[in-house]
Amino acid sequence: MTSYKRFKESGIDLSCLGLEPGDTYGGYFCTPKGAEVIGWAGVDGIHFCFVKGFGEMVFAVSPDNEPGEYVHPLARSFEDFLRLILSCGLDAAEQSWMWNRSEFDSFLETYPPEPEQRIVLDALQEKLSLVPMDDPYGYIKDVQSTFDYSRLSYPKEYYEVLPIALQSQEFQERPDWKVYFDVGFSSRHRGHDKPGEEISLDTAFNWGNNAWCIPAVYSCGRGLVVDICAKIDPVILRMFMDKLQNSEKTDRELNPYEQECLKPENPMDIDFSPRLTVNKKELRSYSGCGACWIPVSCRSDEFTGEYSHDDLENLWFMEHYDLDPGYGWLLRRYSFPWVTKTKPKIKSVSLTLKRHPTRILGQRFSVSGEGDSVSFIHPVSGEKHIIRVAEYEPQEINMPCLGDGMEYPSHCIAMSFSVEPELPRDSFSVHDCGQGDSPRCKANSMKESDALALIGGADGPTAASAVGIIGGADGPTAIVLSADERSEAHAACSSLYFKLPERIEWQMTFSHKTVDDIELALALPKGQRN
Repeated sequence: MTSYKRFKESGIDLSCLGLEPGDTYGGYFCTPKGAEVIGWAGVDGIHFCFVKGFGEMVFAVSPDNEPGEYVHPLARSFEDFLRLILSCGLDAAEQSWMWNRSEFDSFLETYPPEPEQRIVLDALQEKLSLVPMDDPYGYIKDVQSTFDYSRLSYPKEYYEVLPIALQSQEFQERPDWKVYFDVGFSSRHRGHDKPGEEISLDTAFNWGNNAWCIPAVYSCGRGLVVDICAKIDPVILRMFMDKLQNSEKTDRELNPYEQECLKPENPMDIDFSPRLTVNKKELRSYSGCGACWIPVSCRSDEFTGEYSHDDLENLWFMEHYDLDPGYGWLLRRYSFPWVTKTKPKIKSVSLTLKRHPTRILGQRFSVSGEGDSVSFIHPVSGEKHIIRVAEYEPQEINMPCLGDGMEYPSHCIAMSFSVEPELPRDSFSVHDCGQGDSPRCKANSMKESDALALIGGADGPTAASAVGIIGGADGPTAIVLSADERSEAHAACSSLYFKLPERIEWQMTFSHKTVDDIELALALPKGQRN
């Protein structure tokens, strides 16, 4: 019986020592081929594994390391691996490749085992009859200095993350890095004003389920520009991409309900807004833009290493800030005009990030008219509520004549209702599950082919050409309900139809704030305060 099997049968849990159970696949761009993951550190994607062809040799995989330092062998056997844990713990063993002996010893003195960890270490030593490694630092250095790293092979994304793009002529001929107040994200565009002065920050923080950074701000003549980046776990992103690729429909073919169901699962769908305060005065946001970087490991199998122009733009951005392209990245840039007549001397900067509520789809329902009621359970609180319909009536909207030879649908159902117990209007809404009717050609007007070209191409009108009504979250403002309607009543309006369907199916939608806002004081380097 191997030492690993003996360990598994012992039932000892090493989670408190930094060896947590999890996915045995690994899935990172730097996880060696043939890897069998035996545990996770719980931070920065660090995992420990066997690799096919190397017996019970244990490797540490650290995706956050510098290129070329992602993978290191730790022990020649799993038994030696456990003996290392007994003598120095996993944190010291995993980081020892970059330390000298005095740094290694200093770490052990500074971070001795906690009481909970000591109990587990004693059980490990007693149940498996193990003794701690005499010289853990010397042992690890010997293993790593004698190992032939060229024997390891990696997924194609390990080799293709950058080389093809970095070697391309287009990338090499990239323009100098300059950031302007009003030209957005692309480094190719140039503003009419002078470029901003870069003020490096390197501010890192955790918010929600992601690691974030604010690498720099730019002091421009018209205002301050802030770059904000969110790091996306490639394993989670790959799982979401696989779900999309295995779907029978493309993302464009999904109806609004299906798209809304997928949004909470999309790790790139982080909806937030920033508020900036300079010298204790809040600046109004002027514009915002950005992009997403999808690492090669999360792209389709058909990807051949051919990077689009947008990919190269994103790579320039990430190269400037030294962001690892093996991860997914949400890249955002915001411009804030000065509130003073002239560019101020910056003394202090603080940034508040406000996460927008998550939209959660509830049950669908149908009603026939006034007096009907529908009971439902709030998906977050678990509380029971009742919808009571106050008004339910067909209405016809006076659609303007656009002179384009098209006829637009104008019939809808307007509904007012109360909710018991009451829910705030901004946390609950109801809308028509149907998309309504698309515009159609008027009789004896333009040629049908010309009309179709206006609204959806030669193949006919598309879903995108359906008509909606502008209004609030609970329904269009153009719909008129009774004057004596109670102040707490909610309102909803169906989509527009040429002829109303016999039955309207309504969709409940809840808004729930899942992540608290965060306020950051951005520390300005002394030499860069202007």
